[in-house]
Amino acid sequence: MTFLQKINYRPTTEKLSETDGQYIVNHFDAYGSEIVMDGQAVAWHMIEEVEVVVAPHAAGLAGWIVKNVFLRGEERYHIGVYYGRQEAILPNVTWDVARYVVENIAYYASQKIKYAGPEDLVPLTEI
Repeated sequence: MTFLQKINYRPTTEKLSETDGQYIVNHFDAYGSEIVMDGQAVAWHMIEEVEVVVAPHAAGLAGWIVKNVFLRGEERYHIGVYYGRQEAILPNVTWDVARYVVENIAYYASQKIKYAGPEDLVPLTEI
């Protein structure tokens, strides 16, 4: 089973683009007692699993235009944070935003958190 590896540095937004930094300001906050994703607060001790998946694309010409013109060819990701029977989702984010969010979870969480997603996004551990 794969888990997030605890990190000993607090992630910063310094390396994010201006657009990504503004997205973080508007949709995500992490601090000592909880994480807030799109206004949905989740206490750290409640988080059981984090999943990062590639956002699906529309088929055909319209999907190609959106990906290659509006998104400049970069993949987008959905981040899911699962706790109990609930979930908090950040949809359609860049790789850098996904890394920042998941690194914050790895930094703040006091318990082991299951992880599913790209292996090269954040440090992981196997148990």
